[in-house]
Amino acid sequence: MTKFQAGFASILAPVLTKRSMGRARVALVALAAAAIAGCASMGPQTPEQQVEARAKTYWNARVKADNKTAYSLLAPAYRGLNSEQDFVRQHGAGVNLREAGVAKVTCESAERCTARISMTAKPMVPGLNLPLVTAYMDDTWVLEQGQWWRFQAP
Repeated sequence: MTKFQAGFASILAPVLTKRSMGRARVALVALAAAAIAGCASMGPQTPEQQVEARAKTYWNARVKADNKTAYSLLAPAYRGLNSEQDFVRQHGAGVNLREAGVAKVTCESAERCTARISMTAKPMVPGLNLPLVTAYMDDTWVLEQGQWWRFQAP
């Protein structure tokens, strides 16, 4: 028995029987294993994983018409030249996107990745009730100042 196990056992001894103490050890080992596995999964992410997470955040914000969040994920160069109001004017206050997702991310270099985005939208044509349409587009992400940003031409 290790010092930790002995200390753990001495604390719980008044309330545990031998049988329940064995179960407590098993539970403690399982808890420790789960903690170690959790830490391992929190390791450094690949550029593709980082871009995927940021692209999901950007496109979920666009679906929800959360322009503040979407604008905050644009490259600093774009934000230096265009205000949030400019961004909203350029893309519209409300978007007819119903859902968006990241299908795939490919990094062409250490500073540039392309996220393949699937988008489902409701075409808005006056007088017509068109069905939902799903399309794909490539979204460019660039690494600046240690962070991935969506590239938007000014």
